[in-house]
Parts: sequence; structure tokens; C-alpha cells
Amino acid sequence: MMASCRATLWVLAALAMMHHAAGFMSPAAGPGLRSVRAAGRRQATAVRSGRVAALRMMSEGAVEDSAEAATAGESSGKKVRPALTAEQLERGPGIPTTENEMVGKAAEAATAAFEDGITRQKMRFLLPREGVLSPTDEDWPGGIMQLYYACSPITRALLRRISSTAGGLGAKCTEQRLDESGVDGVSLWTAQAERAANDISAFCQPDGETMESVQAVCKSAGPRLVLMINPQWRETMDSYDELGNKEGLLGAFGRFLGGTTGTRQAVAELGFKDTYMIQEFVVRGDDCRIVKCYPYPDWYAYTTDDSGKIVLLGKQTDRPTWQNISDMFEEKGVAMKWARDAGIGKEFSDK
Repeated sequence: MMASCRATLWVLAALAMMHHAAGFMSPAAGPGLRSVRAAGRRQATAVRSGRVAALRMMSEGAVEDSAEAATAGESSGKKVRPALTAEQLERGPGIPTTENEMVGKAAEAATAAFEDGITRQKMRFLLPREGVLSPTDEDWPGGIMQLYYACSPITRALLRRISSTAGGLGAKCTEQRLDESGVDGVSLWTAQAERAANDISAFCQPDGETMESVQAVCKSAGPRLVLMINPQWRETMDSYDELGNKEGLLGAFGRFLGGTTGTRQAVAELGFKDTYMIQEFVVRGDDCRIVKCYPYPDWYAYTTDDSGKIVLLGKQTDRPTWQNISDMFEEKGVAMKWARDAGIGKEFSDK
């Protein structure tokens, strides 16, 4: 086994050659998540085609390693994890207050899901900004590249944490940028563990144009773990997505305008499941965070009361919308934040 090149290393070697040939543009040029970036993409078309072709070629040579990884996984035996208690299911996984805590919870979720046979996982994180975990919205002045420089270290830390929970000291992690233009903020992290079965691939901020690479890596990975971290498409649909769902010319036009229906469908077909998701919204003036954490079956919504104490607003099977969270506030009889701040609304206290 040691004499043969692992599929992951082959992928990285091919990407590295393409990367050096393509060069980079200045990170300062990075736009927002939905910016067109047309000029850089046109320049990168030829390089991207070569990279995807190389990934496809490597996937064929990965069959032997994939079979070996599967055999190793089967022989190791499946761990028996105690079921969640009624109390745990009621209070939920909680929300992290630090980057280290967030990465730790995500690593536990990824490991539990992988042990249960979920080898394709999607995760969303809040990102550290001036020492505070913050939502990945349009308020980041550096756009997608500022988000990338915050997300990439978290991706590496996650891979190290997952590999260490498998009984090792943390796998050797390497990163390869996938945005040849240097302004899209996309990369592939690979963790090479002591055992081939424990190798991990993680796409940092993949976008729609990365999907061919994702498909090629998933094929070569076989039963190994493949992660998507903070994809650059929305979890909810907008008018472009609604249009993109239509048949024929209208659907094609909607996808051209920025609809992400096709990308989300491709991700679903590859078998990706949400195993750790945390996002933040402002609802009725209060900061709220929603969390999905494997193996918890539900989504949980949290906020803080007027004393700063973390409060569980509610839980539901589907991803909570803004309106769902607003209804949770109503059910608890919580006044609008502006009314509380003005002294005309009752103080929000979870006593």
C-alpha cells in the first residue's frame, strides 16, 4: 500500500502543477459572494478544464485504494454510540461561544456521522472576526477573500481535530487553491492519515464552478470522508432559484442569472448531508442562531435574554425561517427589542 500513490496525493500533485501554471491575482481584488468575476473566470477556463480532466484520470487509479480503505473500515468494526437522552434532545446541542468550541462540536458531529456511514458531509460555520464568531453576510468589507482567509484555518483545524479523534495525533494537512484567478476564495484541503481509510478531503468555500472537481474527488475518495465547508450558495431559494426550477429556456435563464438550483441538486445527488450547520440572523432586533448538529434530528434556535443568558427558543424538523423564529418569540411572549430598550416592553428573562 505504501508503494502506491494514494488518490488524494495524486489529486494534489495534479492541482499543484495547474496552480503554478495559472498564478494568482491579488487577494485585495476579492468581491462579494455573488459577484460575477467574469474576467478572472475567462482567463481560468483552460486551466480549469485541464484540472478537471486530471482529476477524472486520477479517480480511475483510485479504485484499489478505495477498496483497501473499505476493507480496513469494515475490519475495524463499528463503534456503538449511546443514544441521545430525552434531556439532550430537549435542550439541543447548544451554541458555541468560541472558535475552538465550534470546531470541536463540528468534529464530534462529523465523526459520529461518518461512523454511521455518512461519508459526504456539508457544514456551515460562523467565522471569527475581530475575535468574535460572526455570520458570513455582506458586512465583510473584503468580500469573499476576507471570508476565505477566515474559513481556511478553520477547515484545517477541523481536519486535524477529526483525525485526532480517530486515535491519531492529527493528520498531515495540505491545501491547494482551486480558484486559478485568485479571487474566488476556493480551496481543497486534504488530510493524509496514518491509515488510508482515514484520509479526508475538505472543500473550503466551494462554488458552482467547483462542482466538477467535487464530483471527481468524491469518485476517487470512495468510502473516505469528503466535506464541504461554507459553500458559496444559499441554503434558501430566492426568485432566481424559483425561476431556475422551471423547465426549458426559463429555467436556464434563471440559472444563468445566479440561481443555485442546479448546484444544490448536484450536491444532493452526490449524497452530501448536513451534519453541522450554524447560522446567525437578526429577528425582531435580537441576534438568533440556528444549529443543526448530528446526531440530533432537529434544528434548534437560540438567542440571549436581556441578561446575556443563552436561551433555547424552540426546535423543529426543518431549517427554521425568519418567520419561524419570530413565531417562537411570540409564543414565549417576548416583546420587540426596541420596545424593551425603550422601557415600554417587559424585560426578556429566562428565569
